[in-house]
Amino acid sequence: MAADFCARIWRVAILGMLGFALCVPAANASLLGLNNDCGAASQPFAQFGDYRSYTFGANGGLEAGATGWSLSGARVVSGNESYYVHSSSDRFSLSLPDGSSGLSPQMCMGTTSTVLRFFMKRNTASGSLRVQVVLRNVLGSVIGVLDWTTTSGSTSWAPGPTVLNLDSLLGLVGVSSIQLKLTAQGGSFQVDDMYVDPWASRN
Repeated sequence: MAADFCARIWRVAILGMLGFALCVPAANASLLGLNNDCGAASQPFAQFGDYRSYTFGANGGLEAGATGWSLSGARVVSGNESYYVHSSSDRFSLSLPDGSSGLSPQMCMGTTSTVLRFFMKRNTASGSLRVQVVLRNVLGSVIGVLDWTTTSGSTSWAPGPTVLNLDSLLGLVGVSSIQLKLTAQGGSFQVDDMYVDPWASRN
Protein backbone atom coordinates (compact mmCIF):
# COMPACT_ATOMS: atom_id res chain seq x y z
CA MET A 1 0.00 0.00 0.00
CA ALA A 2 2.75 2.42 0.97
CA ALA A 3 4.66 1.57 -2.21
CA ASP A 4 1.59 2.23 -4.37
CA PHE A 5 1.02 5.56 -2.62
CA CYS A 6 4.64 6.60 -3.16
CA ALA A 7 4.44 5.60 -6.82
CA ARG A 8 1.33 7.75 -7.29
CA ILE A 9 3.00 10.71 -5.58
CA TRP A 10 6.06 10.30 -7.83
CA ARG A 11 3.92 10.27 -10.98
CA VAL A 12 2.11 13.42 -9.84
CA ALA A 13 5.43 15.12 -9.14
CA ILE A 14 6.81 14.19 -12.56
CA LEU A 15 3.67 15.44 -14.32
CA GLY A 16 3.82 18.63 -12.29
CA MET A 17 7.40 19.27 -13.36
CA LEU A 18 6.50 18.60 -16.98
CA GLY A 19 3.54 20.97 -16.77
CA PHE A 20 5.81 23.67 -15.39
CA ALA A 21 8.32 23.05 -18.16
CA LEU A 22 5.66 23.40 -20.85
CA CYS A 23 4.37 26.68 -19.42
CA VAL A 24 7.62 28.59 -18.94
CA PRO A 25 8.38 31.47 -21.31
CA ALA A 26 10.43 30.60 -24.38
CA ALA A 27 13.34 32.67 -23.06
CA ASN A 28 13.65 30.31 -20.08
CA ALA A 29 12.75 27.07 -21.83
CA SER A 30 16.35 26.26 -22.68
CA LEU A 31 17.15 26.17 -18.96
CA LEU A 32 14.90 23.12 -18.73
CA GLY A 33 16.42 21.40 -21.73
CA LEU A 34 13.78 22.56 -24.20
CA ASN A 35 14.22 24.40 -27.48
CA ASN A 36 11.92 26.16 -29.92
CA ASP A 37 14.64 27.44 -32.28
CA CYS A 38 15.16 24.38 -34.44
CA GLY A 39 15.51 25.98 -37.88
CA ALA A 40 13.31 26.56 -40.93
CA ALA A 41 10.36 24.23 -41.42
CA SER A 42 9.07 22.32 -44.44
CA GLN A 43 6.70 19.42 -45.14
CA PRO A 44 8.98 16.76 -46.67
CA PHE A 45 6.52 13.90 -46.05
CA ALA A 46 3.36 15.64 -47.32
CA GLN A 47 3.13 13.43 -50.42
CA PHE A 48 2.87 10.46 -48.05
CA GLY A 49 0.01 11.95 -46.03
CA ASP A 50 2.18 13.31 -43.21
CA TYR A 51 1.59 17.07 -43.08
CA ARG A 52 3.72 17.83 -40.03
CA SER A 53 6.19 20.70 -40.29
CA TYR A 54 9.72 19.33 -39.97
CA THR A 55 13.18 20.85 -39.80
CA PHE A 56 16.18 19.10 -41.34
CA GLY A 57 18.41 17.29 -38.87
CA ALA A 58 22.09 18.23 -38.64
CA ASN A 59 23.76 16.48 -41.58
CA GLY A 60 20.54 14.50 -41.88
CA GLY A 61 21.25 13.71 -45.53
CA LEU A 62 24.88 12.61 -45.06
CA GLU A 63 25.95 15.20 -47.65
CA ALA A 64 28.80 16.19 -45.33
CA GLY A 65 29.96 12.60 -45.09
CA ALA A 66 29.86 11.10 -41.60
CA THR A 67 30.35 14.49 -39.90
CA GLY A 68 28.50 14.46 -36.58
CA TRP A 69 27.60 10.78 -36.88
CA SER A 70 29.10 7.93 -34.89
CA LEU A 71 29.31 4.84 -37.11
CA SER A 72 30.08 1.23 -36.24
CA GLY A 73 30.36 -0.85 -39.40
CA ALA A 74 28.10 1.58 -41.28
CA ARG A 75 29.35 3.94 -44.00
CA VAL A 76 28.27 6.81 -46.22
CA VAL A 77 27.63 5.67 -49.80
CA SER A 78 26.56 7.18 -53.12
CA GLY A 79 22.83 7.04 -53.81
CA ASN A 80 20.21 9.39 -52.42
CA GLU A 81 16.68 8.51 -51.37
CA SER A 82 14.62 8.50 -54.56
CA TYR A 83 12.28 11.42 -53.72
CA TYR A 84 15.04 14.03 -53.14
CA VAL A 85 12.85 15.80 -50.57
CA HIS A 86 15.73 17.84 -49.16
CA SER A 87 17.49 18.83 -52.39
CA SER A 88 17.65 17.63 -55.97
CA SER A 89 21.44 17.92 -55.74
CA ASP A 90 21.79 15.48 -52.83
CA ARG A 91 23.86 12.40 -53.63
CA PHE A 92 24.52 10.33 -50.50
CA SER A 93 22.91 8.09 -47.88
CA LEU A 94 23.91 5.86 -44.97
CA SER A 95 24.56 2.17 -45.64
CA LEU A 96 23.89 -0.18 -42.71
CA PRO A 97 25.10 -3.75 -43.35
CA ASP A 98 23.90 -6.52 -41.05
CA GLY A 99 25.15 -5.90 -37.50
CA SER A 100 26.24 -2.31 -38.11
CA SER A 101 24.87 0.80 -36.42
CA GLY A 102 24.77 4.56 -36.84
CA LEU A 103 24.20 7.23 -34.18
CA SER A 104 22.92 10.53 -35.61
CA PRO A 105 24.11 14.00 -34.61
CA GLN A 106 22.21 15.59 -31.74
CA MET A 107 18.88 17.17 -32.71
CA CYS A 108 16.84 19.79 -30.89
CA MET A 109 13.56 19.20 -29.07
CA GLY A 110 10.39 21.27 -28.81
CA THR A 111 8.67 22.46 -25.66
CA THR A 112 5.62 20.24 -26.10
CA SER A 113 6.28 17.29 -28.38
CA THR A 114 8.84 16.02 -30.82
CA VAL A 115 8.56 13.67 -33.81
CA LEU A 116 11.46 12.31 -35.86
CA ARG A 117 11.25 10.70 -39.28
CA PHE A 118 13.62 9.55 -42.02
CA PHE A 119 13.70 7.63 -45.30
CA MET A 120 14.81 4.01 -45.39
CA LYS A 121 15.26 1.09 -47.78
CA ARG A 122 15.93 -2.59 -47.14
CA ASN A 123 18.56 -4.02 -49.51
CA THR A 124 18.04 -7.68 -48.60
CA ALA A 125 15.11 -10.09 -48.72
CA SER A 126 14.70 -9.99 -44.95
CA GLY A 127 16.00 -8.16 -41.92
CA SER A 128 14.94 -5.45 -39.51
CA LEU A 129 16.14 -2.02 -38.46
CA ARG A 130 16.21 -1.35 -34.74
CA VAL A 131 15.39 2.27 -33.87
CA GLN A 132 16.48 3.69 -30.52
CA VAL A 133 16.32 7.24 -29.15
CA VAL A 134 19.26 8.51 -27.10
CA LEU A 135 18.40 11.31 -24.65
CA ARG A 136 21.00 13.85 -23.50
CA ASN A 137 20.93 16.69 -20.96
CA VAL A 138 22.36 20.20 -21.32
CA LEU A 139 25.81 18.89 -20.39
CA GLY A 140 25.71 16.36 -23.21
CA SER A 141 25.47 13.39 -20.87
CA VAL A 142 23.25 10.44 -21.81
CA ILE A 143 20.33 10.27 -19.38
CA GLY A 144 18.28 7.61 -21.10
CA VAL A 145 17.80 5.38 -24.14
CA LEU A 146 14.35 4.55 -25.51
CA ASP A 147 14.07 1.28 -27.43
CA TRP A 148 11.48 2.69 -29.81
CA THR A 149 10.70 0.16 -32.53
CA THR A 150 11.98 -2.46 -34.95
CA THR A 151 10.88 -2.15 -38.57
CA SER A 152 11.54 -4.14 -41.74
CA GLY A 153 10.63 -1.32 -44.14
CA SER A 154 10.45 -2.18 -47.83
CA THR A 155 12.89 -2.86 -50.66
CA SER A 156 12.25 0.58 -52.17
CA TRP A 157 12.79 4.00 -50.62
CA ALA A 158 9.94 5.04 -48.32
CA PRO A 159 9.44 7.05 -45.12
CA GLY A 160 10.35 5.14 -41.99
CA PRO A 161 8.15 5.08 -38.87
CA THR A 162 7.47 8.25 -36.91
CA VAL A 163 9.59 8.30 -33.78
CA LEU A 164 8.59 9.90 -30.46
CA ASN A 165 5.51 11.82 -29.38
CA LEU A 166 4.28 13.73 -26.32
CA ASP A 167 3.43 10.58 -24.35
CA SER A 168 7.00 9.36 -24.74
CA LEU A 169 8.37 12.56 -23.20
CA LEU A 170 6.29 12.56 -20.02
CA GLY A 171 8.63 12.72 -17.05
CA LEU A 172 11.72 13.38 -19.16
CA VAL A 173 12.30 16.93 -17.91
CA GLY A 174 15.94 17.88 -18.38
CA VAL A 175 16.33 16.36 -21.83
CA SER A 176 18.15 18.91 -24.01
CA SER A 177 18.73 16.99 -27.23
CA ILE A 178 18.01 13.65 -28.83
CA GLN A 179 19.78 11.29 -31.22
CA LEU A 180 18.63 8.32 -33.25
CA LYS A 181 20.58 5.10 -33.10
CA LEU A 182 19.87 2.77 -36.02
CA THR A 183 21.03 -0.86 -35.98
CA ALA A 184 20.68 -3.34 -38.86
CA GLN A 185 19.65 -6.82 -37.76
CA GLY A 186 19.61 -9.82 -40.10
CA GLY A 187 19.81 -7.70 -43.24
CA SER A 188 21.20 -4.62 -44.96
CA PHE A 189 19.58 -1.15 -45.03
CA GLN A 190 20.05 2.38 -46.30
CA VAL A 191 18.85 5.48 -44.45
CA ASP A 192 18.66 9.08 -45.63
CA ASP A 193 17.15 12.54 -45.00
CA MET A 194 16.46 12.64 -41.27
CA TYR A 195 13.96 15.26 -40.08
CA VAL A 196 12.65 16.48 -36.73
CA ASP A 197 9.29 18.10 -35.96
CA PRO A 198 9.66 19.88 -32.60
CA TRP A 199 6.11 21.28 -32.76
CA ALA A 200 4.21 17.99 -33.19
CA SER A 201 1.36 19.04 -30.90
CA ARG A 202 0.35 21.76 -33.40
CA ASN A 203 -0.72 19.16 -35.95
